[in-house]
Amino acid sequence: MHKDKVLKSWITSVRLIDEVRTVETKHHHELIEETLDRQAKHQNTKTDTLCGPSCHGNTSQSNAVSSILSSATNFVKLPPLTDTEHTLLHKHNGCTKCCHFYMDHHSQSCPNGFLLGKGYKTLTVTDALSAKKGKAVAKLIAKPITATSSTIESINSDNEISATATILPDSPGEYTSDSDEDWDVSCHKVSGLLHHSKHLIWNCQIHSLTDDFPVKMHALIDNSTHITLICPELVDSLGLKKYCLHKLEIVDVAFSKENKKTELYHYVKLSLSSLDCAWTSHIVKALVTPGLCTPVILGLPWLEQNTIVTDHATCTCIDKMKLYDLLNPPLIVPPLPPKPKLHEQIKITKVDKKLVLAELMMVVSDQLKNAKLKPEQVKDFNVTGAVCQRLDVLITQEQLAKKEKKLKTDFQEIFEPIPHAEELPQDVVAEIHIKNTEKTIKSCSYPSPQKYKQAWQILIQQHLDTSQICPSSSLCASPAFIVPKSNPNMLP
Repeated sequence: MHKDKVLKSWITSVRLIDEVRTVETKHHHELIEETLDRQAKHQNTKTDTLCGPSCHGNTSQSNAVSSILSSATNFVKLPPLTDTEHTLLHKHNGCTKCCHFYMDHHSQSCPNGFLLGKGYKTLTVTDALSAKKGKAVAKLIAKPITATSSTIESINSDNEISATATILPDSPGEYTSDSDEDWDVSCHKVSGLLHHSKHLIWNCQIHSLTDDFPVKMHALIDNSTHITLICPELVDSLGLKKYCLHKLEIVDVAFSKENKKTELYHYVKLSLSSLDCAWTSHIVKALVTPGLCTPVILGLPWLEQNTIVTDHATCTCIDKMKLYDLLNPPLIVPPLPPKPKLHEQIKITKVDKKLVLAELMMVVSDQLKNAKLKPEQVKDFNVTGAVCQRLDVLITQEQLAKKEKKLKTDFQEIFEPIPHAEELPQDVVAEIHIKNTEKTIKSCSYPSPQKYKQAWQILIQQHLDTSQICPSSSLCASPAFIVPKSNPNMLP
């Protein structure tokens, strides 16, 4: 078993090296052809000079010159494109360098190079239409998707499902280094790299037409699949309605050696929800496909419709509009119970008070019935001591009265009663002038929190019942305030 793995890895490495060497060889041939073309153009103007014998008798140089002359003689320059050809190429997404229609590149990035002038035919509308038809047919032949033929239960096993990818340079036709080590991938160390990664499996639920409760399931999130797929067994169990496609869809398995295509004719309307019901996807079309490795494969249409951003490094799939992570949902914390209102707290306090008093009476009665506990002996009332204590108090009061009388006599002017306002002296030393005598004092009211509204009503009603305050229609009112207690169940 170990030898088979080593052999497979060696074959893969050799194949990669061979592909790189093929790219290098192709690039070298292109460079040689371009060099010969430039030399032929340059030597064509100096044919008479090159035809003469060499004064140094260099045989190899003579052979090279003769080969160049032969290639220059057979070379026919490509005629310049006409305005009609330019317009035709621009209209049909063509390249003005290789003169091909419906290409994915332009003249600046053309990998094909210029055409030879020998046998060149003027471009026509028929050529453009033929190229368009050929590309449409090539697209219709097969659209491969990333799917495997394993069972549904085997999707969680990373050992049974594997994939191999080869990463080559971005532009193999351009050299950025003169060293062959940069192109030889066999020189790079890959011992620390993984050859497979875990699948992005989303545990979700879907509503069924045959059951009142949603059905729990798992779906594979695959951003390399251009369609959304669902297995027919799940469609039948959920009772989903099938719709016919307007155009038949042909797909192919990416890793199958057999040239067998699958034709898809029906689709269903699919909408999934998270297990906590905090996120629900938009409705998309899911094509009914047999032989899937998982009940549902969520492809690019589903990801685009729900604005899902996938990060493979951190294994996250986040809805950028709602900021909800499908693969790492937040923990559900139950809400705190609502705080009881003030009148409910007062009722609870009264009930607790009754319970405490009843418990206290039980404890006291038990203490009285306990024979081991003896009451404290109280001394008899001492009449003599009480009389002496009272005499001391009377003597002290008499002495204080004498001192008070003497003090008022010595300072009689200060303790005289205040005279009437008309008898006050007129020689005023200081006087306060009021700016506006008709102006009233502006009162300022301070709002009270809403949670103390009921407490205010209870306190005011208590003061009204005891006649400590009475209703008034005056513009000015006495200030009042409350001080909350440490126990929130008690009135302030």
